Amino acid sequence: MAAECEIVSNAGNCYNAGQFCRKADIGRSTHAGNGRMIHCRQDGSQARWGY
Repeated sequence: MAAECEIVSNAGNCYNAGQFCRKADIGRSTHAGNGRMIHCRQDGSQARWGY
C-alpha cells in the first residue's frame, strides 16, 4: 500500500490523519493509508497530518 503514498514515514509506512509529521513535510500533501489526501500543518507546537 505504501506505493500509493507519495510521502512515507521513516519506517516506510503511509501516514494517516492525526499522526505527527516531520518539520520538513510542513506544507506538503500526500495520500493517507486509506487513499484520502492529507496535508501536513503546524498544530500548536507540533506538526500533524490532517484532511
